[in-house]
Amino acid sequence: MPIRVELIDEAVEDLLRYRETNIFPRLLAKLVRLEEGGKEAGLSLGRGLTGWRKIVVGDRNWRVIFTMNADETAATVWVIGDHDDSACYTEAQHRVESLSGERSQAARLAAAMFQLSQTTRAAKRAKRSRGGPGKREPRGTPVP
Repeated sequence: MPIRVELIDEAVEDLLRYRETNIFPRLLAKLVRLEEGGKEAGLSLGRGLTGWRKIVVGDRNWRVIFTMNADETAATVWVIGDHDDSACYTEAQHRVESLSGERSQAARLAAAMFQLSQTTRAAKRAKRSRGGPGKREPRGTPVP
């Protein structure tokens, strides 16, 4: 049964950092898999993150760290990041502690994907307006 997947604002920012890399499509595929499979899409964590789950992405180099709500109908993604030196786990704990007592803003997966597409479009438009590669001449402008 499909579940609702939400990304906290910081996780959306994490995803934005990877949008121009080869890992980006695999990260998106894992998020869709989480939506389709629920907690079974990930592996349980221990120590300070007992009750949390992770999804391994790529050649074991990236992680998606998430929690499930009590009735297992929604997953909240806290961190999308490099597994290097377990930094993603430390970051997950830091984000939870910094948000203690307040409800973090979380965007549904579809809304996060829309935000990513808008950011990508805006970056491409800005690049064209600065005269970068691929700059197009306005329609009707004669080409010398």
